Amino acid sequence: MMHVIKHFMWGYQPHFRVGQESTAARLFERLDARLKPEVFLVGILADDVPDKFHVCIEPEDEFWIQSEDLNGVPRIAEGLRKTYPEAAMFQSHPIAQQRQDENLFKRSIQDAVRQAIEAHDSKPSDMEFRVSYPEKVESYWVCVALGLQHAVMSAYPRLQRASVAMHEHRHVRVPTSLIEAAAEAFLEAAQRDLRGPDPGARLSHGDPDDFLRTAGDRLTTGMVWRVDQNSLEGMYGLFRTLTTISSLRYEKGAGAGRVLIARKCHPAVSEKVSLAAPVKLTSYRSARKLLELASDELPLYCDPDQIYGLAQERGYSADEEDLFEVRIVDHHRWELKHGGQTLMTVRYGLPSLPKLPFDEDKLRTDLPRIFCGITSVEVERLVALARVAEEESHGTMLVVTEAAADEASRLARQATSVRPFSLNETILRNLTPIDGAIILEPSGVCHAIGTILDGRATDHGDPSRGARYNSAIRYYESLDAPCIIVIVSSDGGVDFVPDPRPAIRRSLIDSAIGTIVGMASAERIERKLYRQNLEWLDAHRFYLTEADCKTLNELVDGLEERIRRQDQTTIWIDRSPFVPDPAMNPALYYVNE
Repeated sequence: MMHVIKHFMWGYQPHFRVGQESTAARLFERLDARLKPEVFLVGILADDVPDKFHVCIEPEDEFWIQSEDLNGVPRIAEGLRKTYPEAAMFQSHPIAQQRQDENLFKRSIQDAVRQAIEAHDSKPSDMEFRVSYPEKVESYWVCVALGLQHAVMSAYPRLQRASVAMHEHRHVRVPTSLIEAAAEAFLEAAQRDLRGPDPGARLSHGDPDDFLRTAGDRLTTGMVWRVDQNSLEGMYGLFRTLTTISSLRYEKGAGAGRVLIARKCHPAVSEKVSLAAPVKLTSYRSARKLLELASDELPLYCDPDQIYGLAQERGYSADEEDLFEVRIVDHHRWELKHGGQTLMTVRYGLPSLPKLPFDEDKLRTDLPRIFCGITSVEVERLVALARVAEEESHGTMLVVTEAAADEASRLARQATSVRPFSLNETILRNLTPIDGAIILEPSGVCHAIGTILDGRATDHGDPSRGARYNSAIRYYESLDAPCIIVIVSSDGGVDFVPDPRPAIRRSLIDSAIGTIVGMASAERIERKLYRQNLEWLDAHRFYLTEADCKTLNELVDGLEERIRRQDQTTIWIDRSPFVPDPAMNPALYYVNE
């Protein structure tokens, strides 16, 4: 709930913030659903205006950081400005010097705000923050702060160095990951929005796909800066060039092959076949033809502008971050890799994060929740089998169910039935090359291979996913017995059906609801306590029973109205009613103490 604005910067500041937070939520959910961005505004007084606060934060009300906490930002910024290498440079042209001074001033505000946020005692421990360049809005230099979950970001491969030295007095910032590149794209767009008249007066509809394409281009451009700063063509179009090459066919065949990207005469690259004359990457059809020569053992060798021939990589230290691999996987599909790790995958020009290895600890926790009485030895056996299945490049599927024997018999006409045997990792590697699912018991006893699964139609499928994933969904929803299906995609990555959320202590829900129930009879509502409990329940809607939802819906509207009268609130958020989730199963999701 938002309240009357006291630290006032401009009339539409809450509308602007809410719009930007909505845009950020849609963008980062596309990258990883676990990313829950937090967006707020910081304004530093630019002009000596009477009755204006030195610093303003939006939202002000009951937020974890207060405006007064950033009063030291101007002093910090002044100190930072003197430390920048560019501060030692003098531009001979007055306009160039003026632009440099303004850029260093804005950069110092940006860095000082971020420092103050990161050093704050109440900063959410799981978040790391980035801050936009400031823009002048009325009397304030306004920055947009974006917080993202550190654990999620660090789960993906990332580069180490965040800047590249052009010379001793100039460093260029470069993104270290696709998530960081997306954050930069978002903050730059937010900065542009602040330049418009009355920011927030009109709805901003940022397209997540546009942000992702911009992020992919930024990450690729950052690679060019690391590899060869003189590569002007690559600097401004390598992402598009690689996407175009991956889209072309040669004699009706889709492209596939490795491409090493490094500067000419890189010490870790040994040329084996050198072209008499280099071929420009932007000569798309010629580049696509040469891709036919590339193999894992002998990839194409090029800098960000042109192809030199075929070469081998030897003795490269990943700490250098100046040699990259592009792997053309298939038609309109390519990956950007460094040091053997995938930084970004691109399909039809749309970047995404690589699939992470499955969480073995989560599977160890989920299996006893699904199969009552399963032993620790059986759990470890299934985890090991899932690990082997994950390595299958063509995709595969394991169906683990207590009804394995019955299902193998029922599906015998569309499976290869086998005499029951104990499945281990070695045998599994020999069974995965054929299509169809492997059906086994939680104990690891296998009953059928190459099984074509059936199942009723469902609304829970995903048309963007392949037939293997959707057939698993249909089968799971048709089966009455406890079951978990391990689905390995040919694109890489593992899915589990079901993939249950973490269990939660029922006592936590009872405590939060009890606090809100108690407020109904209180003479005055303690707004901060009310908000904390309601927002916690809102974030844990999935775990609420029908009775919980009924209790909350009967109370919330009345309590919200009382708070508006009590605190004379003029701006508020309408909350959606609580609705029970049909997938919520107390036996699976509650931990009783």
